[in-house]
Amino acid sequence: MKMNQLTLPPLNALRAFESAARHLSFTRAGNELFVTHGAISKQIKLLESYLDVSLFSRQHKQLSLTPEGERYLRHISSALQSISQATEELRSQPGIAQALSINVLPSLTINWLIPRLEEFKARHPHLYVDLSIGDFQVDFKRDKYDVAIRSATVRPTHCHVLKLMDEDLCLVCAPQLAKQIDSLQDINRQTLLKHTTRPELWPLWAEKVGLKLTTDKMLGMEHFYMLSQAAVSGMGLALIPRFFIEKELAEGSLVIPLATQFTSPYAYYVLTPNLLPSKQSERPLKVQAFIDWLLEIFAPYRHQSDDLS
Repeated sequence: MKMNQLTLPPLNALRAFESAARHLSFTRAGNELFVTHGAISKQIKLLESYLDVSLFSRQHKQLSLTPEGERYLRHISSALQSISQATEELRSQPGIAQALSINVLPSLTINWLIPRLEEFKARHPHLYVDLSIGDFQVDFKRDKYDVAIRSATVRPTHCHVLKLMDEDLCLVCAPQLAKQIDSLQDINRQTLLKHTTRPELWPLWAEKVGLKLTTDKMLGMEHFYMLSQAAVSGMGLALIPRFFIEKELAEGSLVIPLATQFTSPYAYYVLTPNLLPSKQSERPLKVQAFIDWLLEIFAPYRHQSDDLS
């Protein structure tokens, strides 16, 4: 059976009309669709020519819809919404392969995320995970990532931000070294493994626990992964996030010689691109699936004050 041929106007012109009609402004429509005022005007003229009717009335610099424009808007708004929903449903089908681009801090990737990714992949086999490392400031307009994880002392801006957790640090060392530590003062006789991009952590920790640091024996490492390996090797004491070394603590290759509680000035954040103001939907389902998984596995380390905004 032969289907009737569809009569469709230019789709770009339809999008321009729907946005301009909703805002009653060519300028705001242009901002929403990332084109100029003139481009919107050109598309509207094209659509009016195609339909052979006037869709807008322009009087005293005020834009309003003609009766024909109001009637047309009602029909095409629901049609465009149906197309959008159908497209999103199809793209989110489990059987449709999608790429999820993630950029994560180096230490978090090597020691923590990679060993757990198989679990996420098992839940979402249709997702192709493209994982990269970085600790630079993310610009989602330039860097085509779906999700990034960063640590910072100040809440990031210029993107959508979700606080994952605070950074609770444990004082840890190898078991043989722990035998030499009975009190806080014994720490001054040991080598301190220093996070070179966070040199303030040891002084802040010492102030918190009431210890005056006098040792000058320091060994610098750039990442927590390097610090944990050095600590396992018995090279000194380190301050490392608990979530990062749960395996070593469980196996006994690292121990906590003195019970001290210290929350650093850093927190971990999940970053995603800002949604367009016109988009009423939530994040893409592939992104939300990854964030939900992160929140689940980080739940034991999150404080009640950690927000989901």
